[in-house]
Amino acid sequence: MSRANRAEVTLHIGGAKCGSSAIQAFLKQNAAALAERGVLVPGKALDFVSEVTGEQIWAFEDGVAGGIETPGLPSRIEALLSDADKRGAARVILSAENMCNHPGLAPLLARVTQERLVRIVFYVRRQDDFLLSSWQQWYLKLYDTLEAFLADRVGRVACWYNMILPWAEAFGDDRITVRPFVRDRLAGHDIVTDFLDVTGLSAEGLKPLARAANPSFDEALARLAHRARDLFGGQHDNRFYEVMVRLLGSRALKQGSASSLLDLDTRHRILSRYAEDNEALRARFLPDAPGPLFAPPRVPDVRVESEAKQRSDEIAMLTRAVFHMAEKIERLEAARRSGS
Repeated sequence: MSRANRAEVTLHIGGAKCGSSAIQAFLKQNAAALAERGVLVPGKALDFVSEVTGEQIWAFEDGVAGGIETPGLPSRIEALLSDADKRGAARVILSAENMCNHPGLAPLLARVTQERLVRIVFYVRRQDDFLLSSWQQWYLKLYDTLEAFLADRVGRVACWYNMILPWAEAFGDDRITVRPFVRDRLAGHDIVTDFLDVTGLSAEGLKPLARAANPSFDEALARLAHRARDLFGGQHDNRFYEVMVRLLGSRALKQGSASSLLDLDTRHRILSRYAEDNEALRARFLPDAPGPLFAPPRVPDVRVESEAKQRSDEIAMLTRAVFHMAEKIERLEAARRSGS
C-alpha cells in the first residue's frame, strides 16, 4: 500500500497542563462526526473497540511500563493503523500528553509510522504557571510544602526544548508544530480552535464544548486538600476534588488567572532557570515569533492575600460544604419518608 493510501497520523504529544483535557473532550464529543470525514479517534485502549475518551494516556503509560522495545506497544499501534487503513480512514488522531515525557516513544512511533505522513503537535506553557497547575492537580498530594516541591522540580520538569528534541530527531523538524499555550497567541484565543487550525480540521458541523474541561480549583480548596493528603490514594486520585465540586459547584473552581501561591520575584526566578531552554525552543521551532517564547510574569499574575484572608476563605469553603451536604441529606431523608 502506498503512502497516499495510508491513513495520516496526528500525534498530540502534550505537554501536560496545556489544554489537553479540552482537546480530548472535544475529540470525544465529536468522534462520530469526525469519523464521517474519515478522521478516526481511537478508543482509550489504542483500538476501535474500547470506549472513546479522546485520549490514550494510560495505554501509552502502561505500554511504556511494560518496556518500549517489547512487542506489545508497537504491535498494538501497528494493528490500530492497519485497522484504520482497512476502514478507509484519511487520518488517525492520537492524543496523550504523557507521550512527551517518554523520549523512547519517539523512535518507536517513527518506526511504526515510517510509511505515513505524520504531524506532531506540542503545546508548551510558561513554567511558573505550569508548576502551579501541576502542584494543585498532582504534587500537593506528595510534597510537604510548595517550597519543597519547587526545590525538587524547578529545572527538572517542563524543559520543553529538551523534551521535543527526541521527536525532532526521530521525525524531523518539519513534522513538528510547537504552540505556546498562551490565550492571546492561540487561534480564536481558544485551545480547541487552535488545535483545529494547526491540524487543518474545519469546525463546521462539530459541536463546541459546553463547559471547560479540567478547570483549576479554588486555591482555598487546594490548601484544604494539602492539609488532608491522607484522603488521596495517589497523585492521580481526584475523588476529594470531585466530591467538593458536587457539593459546591462553581464555587470550588478558581476564578481568574492570578494566584496567591507565588510572588512575582519567585515567578521571575523560576522563569530565569528556563531562559536558555525557552530561547532555544523559540529559535528553532518558532523563529518568526517576536520576542521571548513567553512574556515575563507581571503584577496581575499575582494575587496578594494575608494569611488571615486565606484562613477565612478556607473556613468559608468548609462552611459551604457542610451546609450543602446537610441540604442533600435532608432532601434524601424527605424523599425516603415520602416513599415509605
